[in-house]
Amino acid sequence: MRLGLIAAALALAWCGGAWAQTSITLDARAGNPIIEATINGRPVRFEVDLRMANYLAVSNAAAERLRLRRVPFVAIRIGVDGSEATISGRIARPRIEFGGEDSRAFSGIFPAPVTRRADGVIGPGALPYDAITVTLGDEQPGARDIVFALEDADNWRGSARVSGHDVDVLVNTGVEETVFNRTATRQFDADGAIPANGELANINLILGLYTLMQPVTTSLTVEGLALTPAMARTNAPLLGADEGADIIIVGNADPPPPSLALGRAALSRCAYIRVDRRARTMTLRCAV
Repeated sequence: MRLGLIAAALALAWCGGAWAQTSITLDARAGNPIIEATINGRPVRFEVDLRMANYLAVSNAAAERLRLRRVPFVAIRIGVDGSEATISGRIARPRIEFGGEDSRAFSGIFPAPVTRRADGVIGPGALPYDAITVTLGDEQPGARDIVFALEDADNWRGSARVSGHDVDVLVNTGVEETVFNRTATRQFDADGAIPANGELANINLILGLYTLMQPVTTSLTVEGLALTPAMARTNAPLLGADEGADIIIVGNADPPPPSLALGRAALSRCAYIRVDRRARTMTLRCAV
């Protein structure tokens, strides 16, 4: 994924064959959903990050604890927020089972904390279900469906027109704030649409890595959803990796497309998110 993680050397594809004719409902009312599974026969808990696509991420320590076998001589370098910064990791391909349904998602093993809430972080595209519903709250009067077409059924990334700009739309139930990526920050800052509002703050981005972000105010909306409170990415480096981790800033790289990751505040009047992988649609049921 562009905002979260993009494999720079290897496509981390789910290889489990045709999607199962099954569905699952996850609960995100208190933050990113937690899902239980087994990995190589051992019980585990995964935090589901809706910005990720179709793979699992674990820390070096978790990989040792779960006895994940690394694929020999295979390394991966992934991009964070497009290709502006990358971190290196190793690859494993464990057998993951969710209530009788198998997924052979690749696992990236990274020198980063990844998560403190579970054994690893998994993208919804790695879950072996045809339809996935993520509960956000109770349905409110006047609710309607906001439907985004998905180019990739495993990557929950829609598109919207915001104040004259085409932006990618993601969902991040792990934080309150909506986050503008660097490209969106540059565009909307040039328009005067996201004035700064307060001091820079260290904010968790992904994989347990954090960076300085600028609180902003805005009247911008996505399909009627207000984007406040909001944070704008800065050019500050990524911090929080294990000592000796290889984080590289890539110069002269093509900037990622502008994107907004809707936080819990923007979704406060939404009942659920539902993805139909066969129809390639992401539906937000919200009162706007």
